[in-house]
Amino acid sequence: MNGEHVRAVVSRTRRVYDESAATYVRSTGTLDLFPGLDRELDRFLEALPGTAVLDVGCGSGRDAEYLIGRGATVVAVDLSEKLLRYTRCRCAVAGAVLCDLLALPLADGVFDGVWACASVLHLPRETHLRAFSEIHRVLTPGGATAISLKEGDGEGWMRSTRMPSSRWFSLRRPEAVVDELTAAGFVSVRVSPSGRGDWFVVEARRA
Repeated sequence: MNGEHVRAVVSRTRRVYDESAATYVRSTGTLDLFPGLDRELDRFLEALPGTAVLDVGCGSGRDAEYLIGRGATVVAVDLSEKLLRYTRCRCAVAGAVLCDLLALPLADGVFDGVWACASVLHLPRETHLRAFSEIHRVLTPGGATAISLKEGDGEGWMRSTRMPSSRWFSLRRPEAVVDELTAAGFVSVRVSPSGRGDWFVVEARRA
């Protein structure tokens, strides 16, 4: 897969979320729709050395709102300008940045935590190590990340019940993700099951 294809995937993904933002917010906007997600957020917060959090792929602002309610200062990033607008209206984020995960326009070592819920999996698999390296770069020493992914082997444009249009999904094996996070410089990498079928969460720390 070449760079042109990666750019095409990112561009189409942005267009899909902009076109279906209202539908996506309705279908994903509350924690009760995702069993166990509140516990994952709590575990993430407990692992942080401070309160500065980057929410990568903030979507409807659901998780940012929860994190802010628990005392975090949250900067939200997303591919979709329309979803960023929802997040800005929903909660008092410290910043809202339009960008993709492969090139975060943010300084090195400034966040105590990076929360990446169902965002990395919308990138082609060959770019995941690069995405993990970007997450590592923006974390402060001792900072932690939690990344949720879906288990499997395939990748491509797939439909789900939450969106009318196909989205790119890269399904992953947990052990391969652990290897990539370790290669990106993370330590204390561990995998936890989620309460949502074949989804899993990988937690790691910057040394």
